[in-house]
Amino acid sequence: MEIVSKLGIDVKLILAQIVNFVIILIVLRKLAYKPILDLLDRRKKMIEKNVDDTRKIEERMVKMEEEKKQVIADAGKKALEIIEKAKVEAQAEREQSTLNAKKEISGLAERYRAQLKAEEAKMLKDVKEEVSTLIVSVCEKILKKDFDKADQKRLAEAIRKEIASSKLE
Repeated sequence: MEIVSKLGIDVKLILAQIVNFVIILIVLRKLAYKPILDLLDRRKKMIEKNVDDTRKIEERMVKMEEEKKQVIADAGKKALEIIEKAKVEAQAEREQSTLNAKKEISGLAERYRAQLKAEEAKMLKDVKEEVSTLIVSVCEKILKKDFDKADQKRLAEAIRKEIASSKLE
């Protein structure tokens, strides 16, 4: 003890400082460290959910692309069947209606091509609208978490304009 007092160290002051340090450490742990960890955990879960949603959207797009290909293949088969049927009928009545059969075949082929193009365009439009809606929804969820109301409104409006302009293309 004598050595400590000769060195000018006040034991009571050091003990008081240690107690103060422990109190501050406990308060900071409860008021700062734990809430920050909770916030980081919630943020991590939100990001994982967004990644999962994106994966689901991609899977849905692949499925819709496969369905589109199947519809086009089926329509092509139907068109070929109709053409074959028309050819058989044309052969049976070749002398009497060769010119009429050729016109009918080309008319049917054009109508089916037009119908296929219209169906493909409609499906593509539907896919774009659904993906755009999902993207806007995901973006709005993210924006609501990270920005104030004015920033959210401004960014959401910019995203809607961008998507609307891309729909027109």
